[in-house]
Amino acid sequence: MKMKKKYKVIFSLIILVILVIVGFLIYNNFFKKAEETENPITNVAKVTNQIEGYQYTLDDRDSELFGNYFKELKTLLEEKSEITEEWMEEYAKYLAQLFIIDLYTIQNKISKYDIGGLEYLYENATNSFRSKVLDTIYKTVEDDSYKTRTQALPIVKSISIQSLEQTTYLIEETEYKAYEIKLSWDYETDLGYDQIGTIKMIEKEEKLYIVSYEPKI
Repeated sequence: MKMKKKYKVIFSLIILVILVIVGFLIYNNFFKKAEETENPITNVAKVTNQIEGYQYTLDDRDSELFGNYFKELKTLLEEKSEITEEWMEEYAKYLAQLFIIDLYTIQNKISKYDIGGLEYLYENATNSFRSKVLDTIYKTVEDDSYKTRTQALPIVKSISIQSLEQTTYLIEETEYKAYEIKLSWDYETDLGYDQIGTIKMIEKEEKLYIVSYEPKI
């Protein structure tokens, strides 16, 4: 009798496990997919233009101001005949302005993790910059995956270069030619975000990379 009861218990457990697995598979393949279909993410950025050889991109959600500076930089980079000091300084100015516009035009960002300006950073500086921005500028940005956000967020409407100086920058015992650029900018609506900042960028193999950014309110 005890053996029969033992087998009945084991058989019942096996049936229960099978039912749980079947139930999970049914939910995962039918109900969950149905939920995802009913609520697809509607706010998705699409690349509409790019600068060959530099991996700089323009998205359909970027502001008109950003688009204007992007086109200027694209013309400068793709139609260059020779690299001169004047040409490199123009490159630095456009890159700095695009960085600030993209970073502080937050209204078009999908979430706080959708940080602007990362494509212009030196690779080794990206992680620390991302962490800093998540804890400061983007900390309170609400999710807008379904275009339902009502939060007021900044849009940069104008920007100007205050100064540009040539300098050097040391990375792991390697000294790079660098530029220090100070900028100021205004917003469509003043929400208390930074309006002055300093960018440092290095020149490496005829390409510029931002290595640091310090805002000043």
